[in-house]
Amino acid sequence: MRIQTERAGIGRIARSAAAVTVLLTVVACKGVLDVPNPQAFGNDALNNAIILKTVTDGAEGLLQHAYDDYIVVTELESDEMTSTSTWIDWEDISAGRLRHDWPTAGSFSDPQDQLLRARFAAQSAQDRVQTVLGASAATSPLRAQVLAVDAIADLLLGMGWCESPLAPNAPRSPDSDVIKQSITKFTAALAAAQAISGDAASQAKWTAVAYAGRARANLLAGNYAAAATDAAAVPAGWEYDAIYAEGAPSTQSLTGNQFNQNRNRSGGLREIYQSRVHVIDSTSSYEAYLRDWFDPTKDDHRMAVMRTANQLGVNNRIPYYGVTKYASRSAPIRMLSKVEATLIQAEAAMRTNDFVTEASLLNGLRARAGVALPAIAVPTTAAAAQTALLNERMAELFVEGHRLEDLYRFNLVGPILGTGRATKLPLSRNEILANPKMVDGGGSCPSIS
Repeated sequence: MRIQTERAGIGRIARSAAAVTVLLTVVACKGVLDVPNPQAFGNDALNNAIILKTVTDGAEGLLQHAYDDYIVVTELESDEMTSTSTWIDWEDISAGRLRHDWPTAGSFSDPQDQLLRARFAAQSAQDRVQTVLGASAATSPLRAQVLAVDAIADLLLGMGWCESPLAPNAPRSPDSDVIKQSITKFTAALAAAQAISGDAASQAKWTAVAYAGRARANLLAGNYAAAATDAAAVPAGWEYDAIYAEGAPSTQSLTGNQFNQNRNRSGGLREIYQSRVHVIDSTSSYEAYLRDWFDPTKDDHRMAVMRTANQLGVNNRIPYYGVTKYASRSAPIRMLSKVEATLIQAEAAMRTNDFVTEASLLNGLRARAGVALPAIAVPTTAAAAQTALLNERMAELFVEGHRLEDLYRFNLVGPILGTGRATKLPLSRNEILANPKMVDGGGSCPSIS
């Protein structure tokens, strides 16, 4: 099966910059606008059909810029990764010490701030697309693009943080409400994608993004039948990636910069899983894998790690196992995929006690090229079915930002990581102080294991 990867045509360097900065460069190089006084270049100048794609790409770029930071903080809060750094705010996250209205912004605040900015940029771009294109906006891929970005931002906010504002300067709302709002937004994005005219590739791409995103959101909201239906509509072999580049620090992936031994060794595989690692070569290639949960004689290549003999993290305390998929700071990060959609279908089957279908779907993933693991037995109990599902989700979505939400929704933070831990990240300190509808000390979450 050929993997058809959806990747944006421009890198993080262009898309993570502010739209006005990018557009000023375009103007200077190509003269697409008649601006007698460059110092007077303002917001209205962006209302131009020639440069509208740069505006919508800018919103998508802000989302991708936030995604790798989102992965870092949610993975440190989960059981997959631990802080091997000397940064106290990373240690706070990794140890689950965070509480509501945390007195410092910490590393958990900036990724949420970034996602809120991406959401606002997408909403601003929606208005601009309508202003510039008028009636033709209804069939433009640009509208579908920014509606999808808006929806994904909400989905990630709901997965990582226990509360967020539903709109700019809105009060705190629980994660469940943010996820419900994302379902509404994905539905709008799907309609916009299906209405695209004259661009079959964009129609296919944004339709798949909307189905895949809404499938996840419906799953997290407990709408299992709807989630399965959406997941089935995602094309075989499809995925949507966030793209990064080595060029400058602003284009690089933070996960690639911190989660492997080639860089800073600031976050590595949590100690509870290190005994499962089979080290093949600890002196030159550093090749190592976690063993398969079902057949511990087999290496699970979905969970590849890097291991140098006796190497510690930068804290000189914890044995260091880096993440192979992020050995490069330019490595793309999967955001949505048919693989995840298949896992969603498997979970929907599990929720109806259809363990035969669940096992069949999971075994289809295990049998594919590059994985080639033996088929699991059909679970005979609900507990065994849940174990199979969560182990396969961990393997397939390893260090992609899903694990914290899985532990949270299955009430496993305490049983796996221990009591007294925050079960999610608290609201950004920056948002609390900047939002007129919020007061310091007004939070009531995250819950504690």
